[in-house]
Amino acid sequence: MRWGLLATAACLLACREPAPVPIVWGEDACEHCHMTITDPRFAAELLTRTGKVMRFDDIGCLAEFSMGDRVTEDQVHSRWVMDYLHPEEFLSVEDAIFLHSDSLRTPMNHGVLAVRPGPAADSLRQVLGGKLLTWPEVLQVVAAGRRT
Repeated sequence: MRWGLLATAACLLACREPAPVPIVWGEDACEHCHMTITDPRFAAELLTRTGKVMRFDDIGCLAEFSMGDRVTEDQVHSRWVMDYLHPEEFLSVEDAIFLHSDSLRTPMNHGVLAVRPGPAADSLRQVLGGKLLTWPEVLQVVAAGRRT
């Protein structure tokens, strides 16, 4: 009986969907730029289908890494970003809206933050200036910045 319960528990853990893992602030390093991750407002993660977690100190680092060839798109399970207004919460890139502003100072100076869509995003745009973007648009903006 006991082994049956352990086997069932192991199967449930092995079969669950990969999910974001808490970042150890001041210890974990960015997969892209290798800087220590210290500011929760701009951090991000990429999860592979095999369950590997890759952490980033700047949303722009996640975008640049996503455009590289170290992990192919078919290996990616999901991408997550920290909510700027609630830095203890991850948002999937599909559920987030991004603000790109030259007045915003981020760890690697990409000038991108993530929040939930709605009035708070509009208010941040009014205060900080810039433009609200979707994830595909963030990729375009970061790609354009890489060429300049």
